[in-house]
Amino acid sequence: MTTQNQGSRALDSARGGGRESGGGKPARKPSTPKKPTHRDQEARTILINFVLDKSGSMDVIRDATISGFNEFLGDQQREGGEARMTLTLFDTQFHTVASAVPVREISPLDYDTYAPDGMTALYDAIGHTMRITDDYAAKHGPDQVLFVIMTDGQENSSVEFDQRRVFEMIRDRQQNAEYEFIYLGANQDAYAASQRLGVAAGHALLWEASPAEASATMKRVSHNVRGYRRDGRKLMANDEFFSAELEAVGAVEYEEHKRRTQRHREDPDDPTAASGS
Repeated sequence: MTTQNQGSRALDSARGGGRESGGGKPARKPSTPKKPTHRDQEARTILINFVLDKSGSMDVIRDATISGFNEFLGDQQREGGEARMTLTLFDTQFHTVASAVPVREISPLDYDTYAPDGMTALYDAIGHTMRITDDYAAKHGPDQVLFVIMTDGQENSSVEFDQRRVFEMIRDRQQNAEYEFIYLGANQDAYAASQRLGVAAGHALLWEASPAEASATMKRVSHNVRGYRRDGRKLMANDEFFSAELEAVGAVEYEEHKRRTQRHREDPDDPTAASGS
């Protein structure tokens, strides 16, 4: 796992000086969206971008956040198909821990790599992660691109990106590149906060900043992300991502899911089988 502490100038320099213009249009436009694929999951690719709050207020749920993220990571590592992850932690500044790294090479969080402190540079974390994603998607064209944004408070520290710019970027990527976004918010109206960023209310979860809630939220999100990967579509309807149906699909371990899918293909009327990728 690589660790970087970087500001906007450092990242722009690494990208050859490319910058966003027009308050949300990408300097390098993502590749043309692919049509929905019917390939088996083993042949599909996904880039998961996890933007995780580590501001000072997260300290009371530090243990639960570490264990919850590590469970999420383990679930995705055991899943079929090629998955890469960009992990961005943010407090007063943002920190790119991993940039489009194969998910099986990502190291779990621990007390050294996740030490809450400082304020909440949410907008900068999202904006810079978007730039990394745009570069990767333009070069590699993954079948799915997913952003998971998890925070327990309101923005109060970004220096380059603001709410309007992030909103425009997210809407642009949804419409023109088919990136999917989910928002997990505590200590706020998560549904209103997600919509201010351009993320539909149906793609948001409200959770309490307690150890039990943090663990339960991570577990639910992990199941739904596995369900999303098994479904194979780039974008889901407003009420689909956190539906009980998708969560049930993702709650089953991958090897069992494959067995059920195969039984369904052989006998669609088998009540013990589940349709799948």
